Amino acid sequence: MDWWDEWKLRILVLCSLFVQLFLLFSGYVRNWYILRWLRVVVWIAYIGGDALAIYALATLFNRQKQQATVDGGGNALEVIWAPVLLIHLGGQSITAYSLEDNELWKRHAITLVSQVTVALYVFCKWWSGEKRLLQAAVLLFIAGIIRFSEKPWALQRASFRDTASTNLSPPRGEITSGAAIWRLLCCTNCQELAGFGEDNKHQEVSYSLKEYVEKAQVCVKEGAKASEKDQFKELQKNKNVAMNYIYRTFLDLSAPYSARLHYLQSFLKFDEVYGHRMLREWIGMQFSTLYTKVRSANTCIGFCLLFLLPSLALASAILFNKSSKDGYNKSDITVSRILYSATAVIEFSPFWFPYLCLLVLRCKCDAINQGDMVYSWQDMVSQHNIMLFCARKKKGELSSLMKIPGFSYLRDYINKHWCIWHEPAAQQISVLVRQHAEDGWKAYIRGPATYRRFSNLRGEQTLWKHDLMGQLGWSFGLPFDECVLVWHVATDLCSRRTTNTSDIIQSRRNSEIISNHMIYLLFVCPEMLMVGTRQDLFMIACGEIEPMIEDEPLPSLDEGSITRGILGVERGDDDLMKKAPMISNARKLADALIGLDDERKRWEVIQGVWVEMLCYSASRCRGYEHAKSLAHGGEFLTNVWLLWSCMGMETLPDKIHNPGIPGPLESDPDEDHAPAAASG
Repeated sequence: MDWWDEWKLRILVLCSLFVQLFLLFSGYVRNWYILRWLRVVVWIAYIGGDALAIYALATLFNRQKQQATVDGGGNALEVIWAPVLLIHLGGQSITAYSLEDNELWKRHAITLVSQVTVALYVFCKWWSGEKRLLQAAVLLFIAGIIRFSEKPWALQRASFRDTASTNLSPPRGEITSGAAIWRLLCCTNCQELAGFGEDNKHQEVSYSLKEYVEKAQVCVKEGAKASEKDQFKELQKNKNVAMNYIYRTFLDLSAPYSARLHYLQSFLKFDEVYGHRMLREWIGMQFSTLYTKVRSANTCIGFCLLFLLPSLALASAILFNKSSKDGYNKSDITVSRILYSATAVIEFSPFWFPYLCLLVLRCKCDAINQGDMVYSWQDMVSQHNIMLFCARKKKGELSSLMKIPGFSYLRDYINKHWCIWHEPAAQQISVLVRQHAEDGWKAYIRGPATYRRFSNLRGEQTLWKHDLMGQLGWSFGLPFDECVLVWHVATDLCSRRTTNTSDIIQSRRNSEIISNHMIYLLFVCPEMLMVGTRQDLFMIACGEIEPMIEDEPLPSLDEGSITRGILGVERGDDDLMKKAPMISNARKLADALIGLDDERKRWEVIQGVWVEMLCYSASRCRGYEHAKSLAHGGEFLTNVWLLWSCMGMETLPDKIHNPGIPGPLESDPDEDHAPAAASG
């Protein structure tokens, strides 16, 4: 125990340093799909980092107190570790692991006051070192207090509640008062300020809904994509200009029609590749805004601190190395040198670390030669499948795991995530969404009424187009969550009764990916699918499937055998089908689809319906839910939501804040109930 008493504090401060180095690394690579397994470790480091630094500071206090009692003095080298621990409490670029963490900025402010008080007390009470050591410690104390103060400030800046309650416009009039100057320095993001002028220019022109629809139609019909060089320039330009538009969208603030028209015109210049790339950039910027120090770092004060803190850390490390260390413990000298040098390196990390991460990633991708290594979370589409889930559940794959003590309490979480996988199909599905929106502008929308109605379609347009509303339209009379489940099962049933000819393989693949993503939202993220989604529908449907596969042998049980079991139920078996209303509806729908002679038409219909339902769901999801999902990489639905908004369509705040004039005044005298291309 004597060894532990001597080395306890050294081990704690070095472990705290290691955690900070890990958080530094994970802060840059948190959104890389290749490192998705790091999530749990990052969460543990994020939670444990502060606790470890606080415990080390408390140990330092107790240790100095004990030494003062024994020999009347403290250890000067141990005392100068206090400012390093304050820097550790300030943390790295990651400020929040979940959206709720930002709302705890007041708690972090209280922690700031208490821990800075303890550190200063330890330093002033037991300091007994020489002059240069004192200078090094004072400089690092300044850096530590500033770095620690930056954390609650950054959390407050990223707080959803605080941001939603503040005005997102720049200061107006002359900046003469102290409050206005302080707001400009601390509360105005330089990138946002750069975009305010552009936003104000767009808002100077006011359009009515009818004028907006007319201009948007002309814009879409006459729109021509820019050259690759011009697309790249437009992409770089939109990074700053679109900052306010993105932030307002996530805050569920409806944009004026003039701004929506501008971003529609801008987005139409991009092809599918650059359009998807821009959405990735926007989502990445929003992630940085909400979960890192970017929003505080981009203020005037933030830019000053970017250069001040590394300078203080470097000067402190130089002074420490030049100071006299005679009479001090060699181990303490080594630990101090590591702490001060590493602190300087970490403080300079914004200037070199991003490039190192990119270099390491490229080298690793080249060495392993795997295509999926370069994907970010914005490229992935989360997948789930009810047939796969039922097969694994029937085989009892989770039974042995649930017998482990403690795992039974995680049953629901494990059940949800056991069958999840991801497909790198975000771009190809986004192309379908964009095409659907463009077709809507060109063929369906004829005025304000049809513009509003278009966002309410969840498959009807596709059925009208193929003259199938009479055969399949009944399925849209179901609640949306039940409709998603019925179409998901029906899609799986159709997949087992189809060929793999080249003319249908792509539409079939797209349909399966969207179907699996929508059932993933239903089961894992019901609040994103739609407000009021019944999460238990998934398990109820599983219960309906189980009696149909009782006789299936376990070793060969898979999705195909479950499909055959459902299709094999005789229509005369009324008792079984009455006990399974959702699966019965799914089979009825599948039979109607399989009855279509043209297999290509069948999969065009299924794909079209799923694209409409995907857009329907995205347009009704709150911005808060999209922002919340970014903490764990984000969901593909966020891509669709932003794309839908960029294409000039209505999202949830637009529906709420601009409901239109009720009654007969809402309809347009010059538009039919449905366009010729979508009638039936």
